[in-house]
Amino acid sequence: MSINFLSITLALLLLTSNDAIATTIAFLPGSWEGQAPQSIEGTGEKPFELARLGQFYATRIYSVQLKEQMLNSSDPEIKDFLVPQVSREKFKQTCYRLKSDYVVRDMIEIHEKIRIDRSVYDCNLSRMEEYSVVGRKDLFDTIERLTKDSFPLVPKKQRKETYNRETVRTNKTQIFVLDASYSYAPERKEFMSQLEAISWQPETKFRLVVFSENGSKVYPESSRSEFIKQWKDFKSEGKSDTENLTNALLRLRRVLASEDSPGRKKERSVTILTNAKFANVVSGYGSAIEGLRQSGTPVSILYSSYSGPESRREHKEAAKRGAEFKEITYFQRITTSRDSKTLVFREGKLYTTPQTPDSKVNLETSDLEKVEFAGKYSVGEFLNPWSLASIYEEVRKEKVITSEPVRSNFSSQLAKIVSNSSNAEYFGNFPKALVKSGAKAFWIRIPQSNGFGEGKKGLWAATFLSSSFSSEGVEVIPESLESYPFSPAKTLECDPSIARNYFRNTEKFKFDCLIRGEILEVSQP
Repeated sequence: MSINFLSITLALLLLTSNDAIATTIAFLPGSWEGQAPQSIEGTGEKPFELARLGQFYATRIYSVQLKEQMLNSSDPEIKDFLVPQVSREKFKQTCYRLKSDYVVRDMIEIHEKIRIDRSVYDCNLSRMEEYSVVGRKDLFDTIERLTKDSFPLVPKKQRKETYNRETVRTNKTQIFVLDASYSYAPERKEFMSQLEAISWQPETKFRLVVFSENGSKVYPESSRSEFIKQWKDFKSEGKSDTENLTNALLRLRRVLASEDSPGRKKERSVTILTNAKFANVVSGYGSAIEGLRQSGTPVSILYSSYSGPESRREHKEAAKRGAEFKEITYFQRITTSRDSKTLVFREGKLYTTPQTPDSKVNLETSDLEKVEFAGKYSVGEFLNPWSLASIYEEVRKEKVITSEPVRSNFSSQLAKIVSNSSNAEYFGNFPKALVKSGAKAFWIRIPQSNGFGEGKKGLWAATFLSSSFSSEGVEVIPESLESYPFSPAKTLECDPSIARNYFRNTEKFKFDCLIRGEILEVSQP
């Protein structure tokens, strides 16, 4: 048996047995050529920032300990590493000095694309490995991808299924049948806002179907970015009724049938977003829904009640043929000469309440006082929920002095419908902590543990996902949150607004970063 074979076998045993003997890694200051993030551009921090970025992703992916002695800029030997190329002998000397298992150094070039070359010296085997990766614009994603492949012998952390995106999932297509009428413009705008805000599973595909009195169109299946482009090319047109909607559903079913091969059907779901009025003809609306359902496609209707009881009744009757039915509630806070109150438009009826509802419109029914229309809006042809204050004035003959903008629970209702394809499952029923970071304060979800009490100051590694359930548009996965005891990368320090901008600029599904601050308050679920 050769000495080399014994050395390799021993190294493997040490690395994979358990965490009692942790693998140690030392990241050397790197070489940074080209533009850097604003927080470090023009400083002497770029070589050290590159090492800190490498450290961060190594600790997120692998079960390792870090040797940070080489990140002290006052070390007299550090100048030997602030050069474009470092000799193999220097790597070897660092192994002896730090007693580390690996010594790592990165060289990055940022021009039109990002290129990172990584040298990994295995101190136990006295062997150098070279790794390279090229990315487009996302520095963080590029370093993370490189790090995932850089240490094949080091055990990776056991990540729970709730946020392990490497798990194989079935591709699913979200089909949105969208009312193209002029009157539905506010809801369409809200829909597109939520489409961008919701954190979709990365394998989700999208399809847009639009309809109005001028006809219907079924767009090709697309990515989210392509879907948004299709939307931007779309123009509102005319009115809509349930006959127009039925024709769109029938056309969609024909298209889907033509795309399915024998024995293989795609996983799809259809969400109808509409305020279409009653068509006054035998439209076959319910039959069209039943046909889609029989083909294995779940259907949901998210209805806005603009057009009176007959229209609402037809949508509910059609839903009985195999669709989930949800209805939007609208509300507006007003002040009259007598008092302040909230107007609530729910299921085609207008109410007042002293309560101030949240975005989900959770209200005590006992506090709702019905506003009788006295025949004035009995047919409801012109009842617009975006004009609640004007309707109230006309019906009650009571002057509205001030009013807030009309709001609705559209976003929360849509989020419930699409939850099977979004990341809603990852946030769970966890406590919340109010964190003060610099001049900002924000709420994040935290794990069920004793390490996050009020008054606690710290630096935590966290994973953000975009979320329509949060007023910030993003949320931390509670079980991703852990204390970070190492030198932080300045470019990775974040808050919800930074995470939100990252998602908008990259279309990524997650963002790992560092939260620094003090916990001011903890709220139990």
